[in-house]
Amino acid sequence: MTINQFMTADHKACDEQFAELENIIDQGNFDGAKAMFEDFHTHMLKHFDMEEQVMFPQYQNCEGGHCDPTPVMLMEHNQMRAIFTQMSDAINENDKEKFLGQSEALLFTMQQHNMKEEQMMYNMADQALNSEDIISQMKAL
Repeated sequence: MTINQFMTADHKACDEQFAELENIIDQGNFDGAKAMFEDFHTHMLKHFDMEEQVMFPQYQNCEGGHCDPTPVMLMEHNQMRAIFTQMSDAINENDKEKFLGQSEALLFTMQQHNMKEEQMMYNMADQALNSEDIISQMKAL
């Protein structure tokens, strides 16, 4: 299995959780949404950790900073973290419109981000790193 295959599958799992969360909010079920948001948020943070604690540092060490996309990926992770905070606030306030506005921003950011990772970053990492070793380390987190 490649890093691209492993992480793309995780993107899809996060996307599915996100779609379920949007549906439950759209139905006005804020009690159910709280637990669902926590699961989604935890999953997304674990995904970020796999990249930020394992793949990005090893890629940066290997490539020596030449054509390194990781600073952009990190910036986008931080943008998403800020949106998560706004989404959490909206759930706690039972504010459907605020949540859906933030979820639209997150969806746009995630789609752009995932496309860059799946079409560029993960392929570059697969070429530069030992994919099996990286995946094993990411699973261990």
